[in-house]
Amino acid sequence: MWTYYRDVTLYTLAICFFLGIASSGAFDSFAGGLLNMCVIFGVFGTGLGVLAFSYFQKQQYYMYHNLGFTKKDLILRTWGINLGIGILIALLIAMWI
Repeated sequence: MWTYYRDVTLYTLAICFFLGIASSGAFDSFAGGLLNMCVIFGVFGTGLGVLAFSYFQKQQYYMYHNLGFTKKDLILRTWGINLGIGILIALLIAMWI
């Protein structure tokens, strides 16, 4: 489970970083851009990370299935953890603004 979470989250972080840089001109402050990156990470990022994982490492789903993890279970756990982390970081940034 940990290796799946790590792989998907690394794809998610890379995608969110590039989306954050691409949309940084739309915000007046640096904190607003960071808050946007946290929302992308917590809500949409995991789905994009799962798509990237499915494209580059699709064969590993067989290994996780043999270990007793379903694809749905892996995705829901990863999304839940990333959503929680995204909310915590967004709250910290909102307090900082």
